[in-house]
Amino acid sequence: MSEVRYNIGQFAKAADLPTTTIRFYERKRLIVPAGRTMSNYRWYDQSSLERLRFIKLAHNAGFSLNDIRVMLEVPTGLGAASQCRRVGALIEHRLKMVQSQISELQRLEKVLAADLKLCRAGKPQRCAVVDQLQSAAKKSTG
Repeated sequence: MSEVRYNIGQFAKAADLPTTTIRFYERKRLIVPAGRTMSNYRWYDQSSLERLRFIKLAHNAGFSLNDIRVMLEVPTGLGAASQCRRVGALIEHRLKMVQSQISELQRLEKVLAADLKLCRAGKPQRCAVVDQLQSAAKKSTG
């Protein structure tokens, strides 16, 4: 059975990413072409595609490229336990960030719900929310 080879366009399509993103990941040394053709074109294999999909999923989960680089490091010897601790710390940090974002979004939800209530109960000549925001803007500049 022959090995699957992707050119950069096929590789990008298989991962549902633009080729510019793949080149960017190459410059950051997260992805390395599996080889080069006789014409010096990059080619990628199934292992490359799995790595690219991992990068995409981790990035979509909010991990930085440096975080992803740590996750992709191949542990050697006793390094597996060390890698697990590092990845655990990255996940813990990301979780705290997500929890903070959730808190902020919950506060925003309350503000927007209150603003909507004001809009629906407001006088037709003036919008209470606009008045409230203008008042807050005056206070923050003075």
